[in-house]
Amino acid sequence: MLASLYDVVFSVASLAALYAAWRVGSRVYSQRIIDVALANQKLHSPPSTIPLLGNTLDALFLQKTRFWDWIAEQSELSGGKPWVLRLVGRPTTLVCTSPEALEDIFKTHFDTFERGADLRDLLYDFFGDGIVGADGENWQKQRPLRDAMATVVKEKALHLRDALAKCAKEGRTVDMKSLLEKFSGDTFTKIAFGVDLNGMESDHPFNKAVDVMSETLDSRLLSPTWLWKMKRFLNVGDERKLKEACAIVHELTHQVMTESMQQQQKKKNKNKSDVLTLLLDSSGDLDVAVVRDAVMNFLLAGKDSTIFSLSWILVNLNRHPEVLRNEINEKLPGLVSGEMDAPTMDDLKDLTYVEAVVKESLRLHGIATTRVPKKSIILSDGTFAPAGCAVMMPAYASARLTSVWAMDRPRVKPVSPFKFGTFIAGPRQCVGMRFALLEMRLVTAVLFSRFDLKTVKDPFEISYEYAFTLPIKGPLLDVTVRAVSAA
Repeated sequence: MLASLYDVVFSVASLAALYAAWRVGSRVYSQRIIDVALANQKLHSPPSTIPLLGNTLDALFLQKTRFWDWIAEQSELSGGKPWVLRLVGRPTTLVCTSPEALEDIFKTHFDTFERGADLRDLLYDFFGDGIVGADGENWQKQRPLRDAMATVVKEKALHLRDALAKCAKEGRTVDMKSLLEKFSGDTFTKIAFGVDLNGMESDHPFNKAVDVMSETLDSRLLSPTWLWKMKRFLNVGDERKLKEACAIVHELTHQVMTESMQQQQKKKNKNKSDVLTLLLDSSGDLDVAVVRDAVMNFLLAGKDSTIFSLSWILVNLNRHPEVLRNEINEKLPGLVSGEMDAPTMDDLKDLTYVEAVVKESLRLHGIATTRVPKKSIILSDGTFAPAGCAVMMPAYASARLTSVWAMDRPRVKPVSPFKFGTFIAGPRQCVGMRFALLEMRLVTAVLFSRFDLKTVKDPFEISYEYAFTLPIKGPLLDVTVRAVSAA
């Protein structure tokens, strides 16, 4: 009897080992085919590329503190044409930065390029089948996601203004990174769920849990696939913290969804305008899990991008303080004097320089995205992208191609053209683009009309973290606050 049990266990273990070996062998073989296809084209590779390790030393040590500038330099050396990046533990990657290549990927051959199995697996714990993690029909069903929530943005922007006014009155420095995290958390939680966490007044476990999820996502993106999967399997390190954070987030999400569905049945939520209510009202055949994933997509994708974007706007306006206040003084004197709290939508349309500052900052500090072609394809410049090849589009590097932008150095220049891929393009353009631009224009106008915000550190020495999302480097972004109006 015992011998039979051992035989069964041995057989199962043997089958599992054979399956694992087949999976590994299959991936190695597929990657070898991709490597040969890319090598035969003699595409640009960084001069520092070495056998076996490729560019791993650059990414982890030599260029880690300026990784995206190094990527931009290699893109310039390649003449803006696709080039090859090789990192141990990651698939060989084709790096594309030219507008023509981006149009190929996001528009012309949109149906050919998808996120791929590895990235879908990486994102699933965070986004489920929501907009950020989905491909194909699942994603197409969610495009009607509503994003016109200007009232909430205005309300939370005024809370942020009041917090800064208090700091100015007390004459103390303030960590803008922390304030913007609270502002963004409050804004997107209320827009997503209709729940007011009042993060400006006190820390809430939900906001902390969402922050842990964001940090772990960046960690996964920069780690070999086998490493984060092993940590998840063993339930250790940041993967353990992620599991605990997901439990907190899903508990609140489930609670709010249950209450909203009960109110919906009783017809008591007619005046609610949060994303959750809108999706439940129009969901039709969407189940609860899909609605939850869609709402979490809105929250997670919007919260951090808002923090990072507003932080870079602050830094860029410290580098070039002359570009904004004159326009606000001229066109909206009531905003500067304190006679009006916030600009209207019509007011924002007239603030050309505010829009230019926001868009230029977004262009200069865009994130990297990746895609995988389902089938082999030839890009418009003649580059062959084999099926299954990882393709990366680093917006930071695209924004610095001199052949496209003709800049002698990266700088804020409000009159420059607005050809940028910050929100991607084509059929899969970011559904929150208009909302994001509205939010950042409104917050920028409200804050910089009332306060002189000076970074304690030289703004030209402020850099980014080693991450796909380009957050400001370091735990703090200290600024001095001086009121310049009746705020």
